[in-house]
Amino acid sequence: MKGKRGFTLIEMVVVLAVVAILAAILVPTIEKNIQDAKIARAKNEVQVVGAAMASFYKDLGIWPMYSDATTSPPTAVDFLITANGTAGSDPNGYHWWSGADNGYDTFENQLISNAPGYTACTAPTQEMCWNGPYINEVKPDPWGHQYSSNVKDATGSNAMWVWSAGPDGVADTNSTQARSSAALSNDDIGVRLR
Repeated sequence: MKGKRGFTLIEMVVVLAVVAILAAILVPTIEKNIQDAKIARAKNEVQVVGAAMASFYKDLGIWPMYSDATTSPPTAVDFLITANGTAGSDPNGYHWWSGADNGYDTFENQLISNAPGYTACTAPTQEMCWNGPYINEVKPDPWGHQYSSNVKDATGSNAMWVWSAGPDGVADTNSTQARSSAALSNDDIGVRLR
């Protein structure tokens, strides 16, 4: 058909060049916004888990720290972690629960299902009893790693945290630093409970 023209090769190259330039400008901005959103989500989630632990404390007068609360004395644990998700990379040996004397339990057992067997509330007048679930679920952090808490420190004067290894998945804060500090190291994300 006469009179109909397509695009020339030069016009196509110019359009592709403009699209490539716009993509080069926008992609880093979009990636930064996605990373910022993940950091904000992690900050929110550690606060939600921390609030659930504080509610637990309000009801029972202790922090969630036993794998079996029915024994005398109860079987203690040193750390709580998220049941699903992977442990963050740990080049410095800073997985708080890896060398724990009493091991670890999960947030899910403590805050959702009462697997340790804390005394459950059966009457409204009963005091100091498990009145959960305190949270619906505890997901891995936005990068797929476990959240953790150094509940062993709940019995002393040391700081206790709900914590994530952050965007790089590397545990930069060791337990000694966390016990004595008001802040976590590098990109670790957490909330101090005590």
